[in-house]
Amino acid sequence: MSDATLKSSSASFPSLVTLLRAEPLLWLIAAIIVTGAVTSEYYLTGQNIENLLRSVSVFGLLALGMTVVMLTGRIDLSVAATMIFSIVVGVKVMVLLGDGLGLRWLVKGNTYAGPSLPFLAIAIVTGCAVGAVNGIGIAYFRIAPFIMTLVSLTALRGFNYVLTDGHPYYLRSPVFAFIGDQVVLGIPFSTLVFLAVLVALILFVNGTVAGSRFYAIGGSERAALYAGIRTERFVVLAYMISGFCAALAGILFTARLKSVDAPLASGYELTAIAIAVIGGTALSGGVGSPWRTLLGSLVFASGLNLLAIWGIGTWYQNLIVGTVLIAAVALSRIGRPRASS
Repeated sequence: MSDATLKSSSASFPSLVTLLRAEPLLWLIAAIIVTGAVTSEYYLTGQNIENLLRSVSVFGLLALGMTVVMLTGRIDLSVAATMIFSIVVGVKVMVLLGDGLGLRWLVKGNTYAGPSLPFLAIAIVTGCAVGAVNGIGIAYFRIAPFIMTLVSLTALRGFNYVLTDGHPYYLRSPVFAFIGDQVVLGIPFSTLVFLAVLVALILFVNGTVAGSRFYAIGGSERAALYAGIRTERFVVLAYMISGFCAALAGILFTARLKSVDAPLASGYELTAIAIAVIGGTALSGGVGSPWRTLLGSLVFASGLNLLAIWGIGTWYQNLIVGTVLIAAVALSRIGRPRASS
C-alpha cells in the first residue's frame, strides 16, 4: 500500500470516528438493527420496514414539534390530544358544512365520505389554533407551560369524546388511502411527509435568524429580552409549530387506520418528550436540533418494533423501553459538544 493511500485512509478514518463520537445514537440504531436481523427473520422484511418507517413518521412529527417547544425551555403535554382533536374537528366541521349545503357527507356506519382536501386544511388550522392558544396563555398570561398544556390535554380529550359521542368515525376517501398506504420508490408516503417537515425545520431552526431566537430564549430568556427579542411572539410561534406537527401526525396516523376515535394516541405526548430527550434536546431549553430528534425517533421506533416482533408483552416493553431511554440519554451526552447544531 502506498504512502498516499495510507494518508488517505488515515484522513478518512478519523472523520468516521468523529461522526460516531458526535452522534453515539448511530451506534445504538446499528445495534438494534443488527440484533433484529440476527434474532428474527421478519425484522428486515419489506413489510416490517414499511411499518417501522410509518411509526417513525408519526412519533417523529410529534417529537419535532416538541423539540421546537423544548428549545425555548418549555413543554407541550397536549400534542397527542391535539392530533386526534384536529381530525375530529375536521370531520365535524365538514359534516356541518355538508348539512348546510344539503349534502350528506356522514353516511351509514359513521363513515365520513365528503371532500378530503378541505377536511385536511381544517385539521391543520385546528392544530395551529390549539398551539396558538397554548402559546398565548403561556407567553402573555404567564401560565406555567406544564399547567397550561395539561389543562389543554384534559379539555381536548374531553372534547374528543363529546364530539364523537364515544363512537369512532371511519374515513373513506382515495386521498386517505393514498396518504395511509401509498409507497413511493419503496418509501411510504407518510415518511416522505415527515422528511419534508424535518428538512424544513432544520433549515428554519438552524439556518435563519428567527430560528436562532428559540435557542436564545431557551438559553437565557432574560438575556434575550435585553437583546431586544420579543420572546412572547416566538413562544407562540413555537407552540403553533408544535400544533401543526401534531395535526399532521394525526392525519398520517388516522389515514393509516382509516378511522379516528377519541381514545387513540393516549400517552403519545410522553413518547414525544422521550424521543426529544433521547435526541439530546435539553428539558431546560437552548440545546437540541431536529436532526438529533430524527435519530431519537429511529432509536425509539426500531427498538419498540423489535420488542413487538419478539412477542414481549406491553408491561415488559415499558420496563425495557425505560431502561433503553436512560442508556440512550447517557450515550447522547458522551463526546457531544454543548452547543446546538
